Amino acid sequence: DGDKSSSSASLIQVHTPNYTILTESRLSSSSRTSNGTSGMGSRWKGSSRRSNLYWPEKPYTIHEDEVYNEENRGLSVGQCRAVLVVLGTVVVFSVFCSVLWGASHPFSPIVSVKSFSLHSFYYGEGIDRTGVATKILSFNSSVKVTIHSPAPYFGIHVSSSTFKLTFSTFTLATGQLKSYYQPRKSKHMAIVKLTGAEVPLYGAGPHLAASDKKGKVPVKLEFDIRSQGNLLGKLVKSKHVNHITCSFFISSSKTSKPIEFSHRTCKHVTK
Repeated sequence: DGDKSSSSASLIQVHTPNYTILTESRLSSSSRTSNGTSGMGSRWKGSSRRSNLYWPEKPYTIHEDEVYNEENRGLSVGQCRAVLVVLGTVVVFSVFCSVLWGASHPFSPIVSVKSFSLHSFYYGEGIDRTGVATKILSFNSSVKVTIHSPAPYFGIHVSSSTFKLTFSTFTLATGQLKSYYQPRKSKHMAIVKLTGAEVPLYGAGPHLAASDKKGKVPVKLEFDIRSQGNLLGKLVKSKHVNHITCSFFISSSKTSKPIEFSHRTCKHVTK
């Protein structure tokens, strides 16, 4: 009994809410050497023994569903409200822009070709730049165009394609409308100069000369008028293209009086 009491250790049991801790207060030196092991082995056993002195009274198991629910709770109420506010703002703004664009679309500029003035019309024998003998044409004219903008809420930026005056498949003269800004509900008149210098006619020369002797050279004037209105900065734009084609007759003997156009002279196509 004496050896047992000397080799045994006094253990103090301490109760906590979740664990029962056994604290070793005394270990005799004889118990450390009774197994015939070295001090290092005793320390290892002691540490192993002490690690076994702690155990939970009521083990608690963490279920996988609880971990999944904890990690995947989703958006909070505040985050959901913020997302709904952003989406609502985008939808309202998109609808507003669509309504604004739809309201502006019918206000296409009205383009009218009023008259054509022939200032000079000369042709004769000559050579082209490569030295080929052919008829050479010199041409100087102008066309009067009016552009009416009926848009009540915004102005428009107006530009044009190249004005082309053609005879058959040959271009006699060209010109360009200078780009400008036109206020809302306004009318603008422009005079575009059409010129042609030393234009070789080649095979069309005899046909043009024969038509001119009759006082009727059939020509065609063709151009595009482009307009763009910025309704909401550059976010909402209203674009229109008016394609105009005018067919009429000219003569080198009639250069003093402008050729007035009627509504039947030109064809308009709005894109």
